[in-house]
Amino acid sequence: MPRLSPITALLALALATPASAASFPCTKAGTPTEKAICADAAVSALDERLAKGFKDAVQRLGANTDGAVQAALKADQKAWLAERNACGADAACLRGQYERRVAVLGFKPDPGAPSPADPFVGRFDHGGFLEVAALRLRDGTLAVNIFGAEPTAGRWICGFEGIGRPGADGALVVGTPDADGNGVVLQRTAGGVRIADSDANRAASGNWCGMNGSFLFDYARMK
Repeated sequence: MPRLSPITALLALALATPASAASFPCTKAGTPTEKAICADAAVSALDERLAKGFKDAVQRLGANTDGAVQAALKADQKAWLAERNACGADAACLRGQYERRVAVLGFKPDPGAPSPADPFVGRFDHGGFLEVAALRLRDGTLAVNIFGAEPTAGRWICGFEGIGRPGADGALVVGTPDADGNGVVLQRTAGGVRIADSDANRAASGNWCGMNGSFLFDYARMK
């Protein structure tokens, strides 16, 4: 079998890499933005990371529900795609857009748009069996999911989701906290967040965790 010269081999690799790295077939790229993504190896790799990040975020925020969180996340992604497409073929603009979006989908604050809600952005764990996941949306609100199960025999399962907004007292108000269990208030701690034992939080915990279940704990920020 004839061997390729080093220059020919490098050229073949350079031509093949973008087509294989993007999250879509580069042979079908039709818009200036799609062509620019495929033409730049760094942007192409970011596109693949973003596709995986969005899939993971959907799973983390409750893939088996059709509630407000899933709808908000999908609408948020659609709005971001429109902003990305506004870059046209500008590779630097595309890189900036992708880097910010990859951070957001990784449950980190948007580095290009600080928000008062940023301290609540992230994934937080209690005991390895309960997790609070909060992802920043473009309007400054957070998509929040609380999920977990009793760790020894799964006797109860917690599953709550809602849209969070910063409160006047520095807390994060998710949904509509009331006696019917329609919302939760999260507070900041030195190492993460707390769902305190208040009337509204107790009602939500009882409503969404089942008999004897609870999510009224402190949660440590996950690395």
